[in-house]
Amino acid sequence: MTGVGLQMAGIAGAGYAAGATKESYTGWKDSEGIQQMDRKAMEIDGPGYKKVGKTSRPNKATDYVFGRDYAFFHALMEGWDPGQPVEKLGEPLASYYKSNPVDFKNDVERFTKILPKRMADTKKYHIYFALAHAYSYGWEDIFYVYPRDPKAPPEISDFRKVILDEETFQPKEVEIGEPMPFKSKDHAAKLIKDIAHKYGATVVGITKLNPDWVWDRDVRGGEPGPFEVPRHWEYAIVIGIPHEWEQVLSNPAHGTSYDAYNRTLNCSSRLTAFIKGLGYPARAHHPPEHYDLILPPIAVEAGIGELGRHGFVVCPETGSNIRLACVTTNIPMTIDRPIEFGVKKFCESCKVCAELCPSGSISMADSDEGMELRGYQHWFINTSSCYNFWLKAMGPLGCRLCLASCPFSRKNNYSHKLSKFVDRNDPTGLAAGALTWMQKLMFKAPGAQEYLPPPDGRFASYRPAPAWLRTEEWFNVPITYPKKGGN
Repeated sequence: MTGVGLQMAGIAGAGYAAGATKESYTGWKDSEGIQQMDRKAMEIDGPGYKKVGKTSRPNKATDYVFGRDYAFFHALMEGWDPGQPVEKLGEPLASYYKSNPVDFKNDVERFTKILPKRMADTKKYHIYFALAHAYSYGWEDIFYVYPRDPKAPPEISDFRKVILDEETFQPKEVEIGEPMPFKSKDHAAKLIKDIAHKYGATVVGITKLNPDWVWDRDVRGGEPGPFEVPRHWEYAIVIGIPHEWEQVLSNPAHGTSYDAYNRTLNCSSRLTAFIKGLGYPARAHHPPEHYDLILPPIAVEAGIGELGRHGFVVCPETGSNIRLACVTTNIPMTIDRPIEFGVKKFCESCKVCAELCPSGSISMADSDEGMELRGYQHWFINTSSCYNFWLKAMGPLGCRLCLASCPFSRKNNYSHKLSKFVDRNDPTGLAAGALTWMQKLMFKAPGAQEYLPPPDGRFASYRPAPAWLRTEEWFNVPITYPKKGGN
């Protein structure tokens, strides 16, 4: 243990110094956005998830917290009261709440307590968060003007592309035409990955699409209700792009999801257009709302990374600091294999994200044994309580604290590469324990309650916000600073 400790201390000391320079950043500011880690040594035969029971597709109206939010809001607007029987909400919401009473409690609290307080806190503290919101708005803007969702079901929209009419000079839809035959599946995979990187992807992986990860209803552009997975959704091309590194550490108060969301939207949409230009059907799926499937398990199966305790995919290049999108298509391609590089084992002992989670939404269990969702075993995340904290925080919507605090979310300099290598090749688990201990010792963080709104907390950030996100650095305006227990 002494030897491992000394080795880890040397790594941490070097990393502390090297991490201060932007030259070691990995991700959207990297030279060409090329994947840097050799995944061959990490590959496993798969599958990426452990099947433990009868599987089923996720229900967008109930399993998706935003889907429930929409239905719940409309029920309240139509006169339903939380004191009334849940049966009056209709199906499938009524059955879901009977089986998931904790979610019902959280959803009621969100509309009756959290949202009213959020409105009051926004009036009080909005100037303190002004730069954080302005930065987020700069990325959100494109979502209001970009054609986000197909206007027809996959069997139609995926086979049509937009071109400029030579006579009217207006955009119009036409059939994609005949597909150009690739020389081989290897050629197809390599070209698609190269183009994805050119469009801004940091990491790219390809897998056969498992229908279990597709919503069972309400496909974009289709009729409301159940739908069958389209036959041409054979493959999923998964792309990953991280958030801007400085603002990541200032989550939840000064961070935003939209900088990475915007990049994944741009990349996946352009890749979709490229594929259609070759005569193949394609559809982009990207957050925050514009997708017809669940991205993390698809990314795991595409070899992007491993699922962490916090529900994020942990990527070898960027750790938890990765946002995902994918494109479904039927181009015959060589697929990637799932990988393992010690994340599951590390998460079992680390628990940093769970300890810092302001809402207690991340499990503190020693393993994911016995945790089953729709027939698959994986860490359980309480999405309704997580979402409730999003609405308590005053920065751009969301939290991302577990993403920022994850020990894997580090700049990809030589010392952190060495740390990952040592941990991956240490069968004793001592390296993981030493690395976690040193993170808690050397990188102090606020306690979980500090992230709550006053009077219980102080809207804390994991790390102080960089100067370009601090309103007081640039503007001569009166600011109400949040603090615990007071004004």
